[in-house]
Amino acid sequence: LSERRNIVVMADEAHRGQYGFSEKIVMSENDQGEKEAHVVVGNARIIREALPNATFVGFTGTPISAKDRNTREVFGDYIDIYDMTQAVEDGATRPVYYESRVMKLKLDERTLQKIDSEYEDLAASDEVSDEVLAQSKKQLAQMEALLGNDETINSLVCDILDHYENYRENLLTGKAMIVAYSRNIAMKIYQRILELRPGWGEKVAVVMTESNKDPEEWRQIIGNKAHKNELAKKFKDNDSELKIAIVV
Repeated sequence: LSERRNIVVMADEAHRGQYGFSEKIVMSENDQGEKEAHVVVGNARIIREALPNATFVGFTGTPISAKDRNTREVFGDYIDIYDMTQAVEDGATRPVYYESRVMKLKLDERTLQKIDSEYEDLAASDEVSDEVLAQSKKQLAQMEALLGNDETINSLVCDILDHYENYRENLLTGKAMIVAYSRNIAMKIYQRILELRPGWGEKVAVVMTESNKDPEEWRQIIGNKAHKNELAKKFKDNDSELKIAIVV
């Protein structure tokens, strides 16, 4: 596009979508079911080839450092850091206080032993590569199964209700937010709260985007965009009945 040197490219949320200097081969199927290989490059390379002499400045609250995504490698070292301490001193951000609360996950010891035994057999087999084994372990270790366990959800919700009712409900506006690990877990938390507190229909809500893969019973709870906008207004209104928002 231009070889000028007096161009400045500014990227907000610079930890997102600003990577990919090297080429990757991506396989896909065409309409005839045939495998096709495509060469793919990332946005970082595309924009730098278009503006080779530009200066790039990135803004982010969460720079990342991963194998193929490193914000500082793409944009260079920090020019300025505006941290939480400074933001609080300036009055731009409210102070945040952390209280550690630990929950024990309910794990079936016999199942864990069986899984370990299976992996030992797989590791001894010549038919399974170390890479496949490692990938399998990674998938197995997904937190969904652990955090979504019914006993875990019940333990979590009981702790939240106790803490809210005894320490937070009558403090200032009584607003609270529960951040769930996944959409499914958010819905489990919501349903368990209403099982334990049936009269809280107007007090608690799930706020998340809908998906065409959602079960039918979820749709009335999640609602459309207008419904979510209405929930947002209620949550910001100190006098509204909505006090607890469950998000993902």
